[in-house]
Amino acid sequence: MTVSAQHLSHHSMVPEFVSAYTLGDELGSGGFGFVVSATRNSDQKEVAVKFIFRDKVPLHGWANDPELGHIPMEIHVLKNVAHANIIGFMNVYQDYKYFYLVMELHGTPWSASNPLSGSFQATSTSSSSSSLNQLSDDEAHQPPKSALLVRRTSCDLFECIEHHSKFTEIQARVIFKQIVECVHYLNSRGICHRDIKDENIVIDNDFRVKLIDFGSAVIIPKPQGKLFDRFYGTINYASPEILKGEKYRAESAEIWSLGILLYTILYGEVPFNDPVQAISGSYIAPRVKSSGECLHLLNWMLAKKPEQRATIEDVAKHPWIVGVSMSNV
Repeated sequence: MTVSAQHLSHHSMVPEFVSAYTLGDELGSGGFGFVVSATRNSDQKEVAVKFIFRDKVPLHGWANDPELGHIPMEIHVLKNVAHANIIGFMNVYQDYKYFYLVMELHGTPWSASNPLSGSFQATSTSSSSSSLNQLSDDEAHQPPKSALLVRRTSCDLFECIEHHSKFTEIQARVIFKQIVECVHYLNSRGICHRDIKDENIVIDNDFRVKLIDFGSAVIIPKPQGKLFDRFYGTINYASPEILKGEKYRAESAEIWSLGILLYTILYGEVPFNDPVQAISGSYIAPRVKSSGECLHLLNWMLAKKPEQRATIEDVAKHPWIVGVSMSNV
């Protein structure tokens, strides 16, 4: 039984949500909730619904929204941003146990049978679901049978890298440029994602990527430069200052995470074997040759000292980023 089935099998969902959407497959799960695909009944559009446990949202993870009131920061951020490479907000519902965050669904389900050769080839998956609008009025707010919530193959960049051969440098540039552009956009609005990694990026067969999971996001107070003393991301993407237990600037730490991500996209592995090596700042020598511009950017983002690291503006203006577009793939 999937995580979503365990939690929803005996939970009465909001009637307005049940009348508007039909649940499908489980897309993922974690400590703060789970994500399920759904079909919007009005037009059969497939969406993603993240069920967020109210009691798991930490104290720092709340925001006061002018329209929605006291809501998780993740919902507040997604509701107030709009970018081609950020997953789109669609709606939100809530009950005593969950917030239901309805979002755009994006990406190709990646598997070993979905080869990567020049361009991606999409695979299709079947989604077994039952129409909730066919139920009687008394049953309409009840969840679907647990067996219907099966686990769908992931659409994230991690799976795409894991199950396929490496990207060419041009492909890596196209993918990474989109990520840089959305992080730059967020930074311009005073927002740090704080959990940039391959598992939080969904990708489709046309190389279009979108950033997801804003559960660790923070709005940086102005003037910028606030130091944080707690880390909410993923340890493999943590910067040296974080690993040493020092206070850190979220913006600088985000650049380090982008450097880890770029290395992973380029070479299919992480640059450091353990935290000690990451603190030293000496990453594993790539087994694949890369251009000088590529290595210059990589080294700048993975500078050991945060004050020597590139800013997001530096990265966005770097020749390796500027000199490529979607038309190159």
